[in-house]
Amino acid sequence: MTTETSTIAVLLSPKTTLLVDIFRSLGDFEASYDVAAIDALEYRLTAATDGQTARAVVSDALLLGFALRNQRTDDPTPHPGWEMNAVGTRRASADECAVLGLVAASKAGETALASLCARRLSVALDRTVSSLARDMGLRLEAAGLRIESRDWAPLLDVRPVPTSGDEAGGGHRSAARS
Repeated sequence: MTTETSTIAVLLSPKTTLLVDIFRSLGDFEASYDVAAIDALEYRLTAATDGQTARAVVSDALLLGFALRNQRTDDPTPHPGWEMNAVGTRRASADECAVLGLVAASKAGETALASLCARRLSVALDRTVSSLARDMGLRLEAAGLRIESRDWAPLLDVRPVPTSGDEAGGGHRSAARS
């Protein structure tokens, strides 16, 4: 993650890597529509939960992924410009942190933080995205995979927020929560 003055590397625990891999796998699926990516994700999730819950997590993730793509404010193609690492990578990108932050904040009812995360992803946070992100968070919790907004909020405080001049390569301002 880069700001005007510093870079922060986020190293994920193996369990959190699995959470991020849910969205990484969706990117792989959307790029080629290869069902093997979804099957592999579901198989990996069964190590953390039962098969039925794993299928439900994948189903909710697909719905949320499609909603995020459809609410892109800058480009309707799947994850363009989103920095998503390879499945299994323990290092998290700023965009991956924003996706997890969106899910965690929506689950907790923290609308301001969810809005910040959505803006970072260039996604319009409407009722559909908010509801699907909340459902995803609750589903993950039911699967025994903890996701809390307090884990992601500090990372989002230092990520640059695009200003109106960014389309032409203009500057960024640091996001600071008040």
